[in-house]
Amino acid sequence: MTPDRYSEDLFDEIEDDLLQESLEAGDEERMAPSLPIILFSAASGIAGGVIGLYVSSFVLGWGPPLSAGAATLALLFSLGVSGAILSAATHTRGAPVNIAFSCVAVILAALFMGVCVMGGAVIGALLAGL
Repeated sequence: MTPDRYSEDLFDEIEDDLLQESLEAGDEERMAPSLPIILFSAASGIAGGVIGLYVSSFVLGWGPPLSAGAATLALLFSLGVSGAILSAATHTRGAPVNIAFSCVAVILAALFMGVCVMGGAVIGALLAGL
């Protein structure tokens, strides 16, 4: 049996569809990346990497390769944990997106620093030759 055109079942169906659409619209907003979370996670990741490098090289006395590896693990761990905690605290579902963008921000900052160091070295060498 099909419901009558104006029966209560039809209105309940329409109401359920509208409610589902409004929930989906809210989910898209909650899945969007958050710039403060991204920036704070990137800063926390860099701080964790610096602390990991200090602890592994000076406190534990490891060599440069092991210290660099420990610093990288500390960077990734602190970035992931801070991104996940902040995303959970703000009730957003965009934790993976926030963490991914934070990783990209750290990589871009490292590349920018590398370009600036190389540019400074080239300019310094050119000026020393004059």
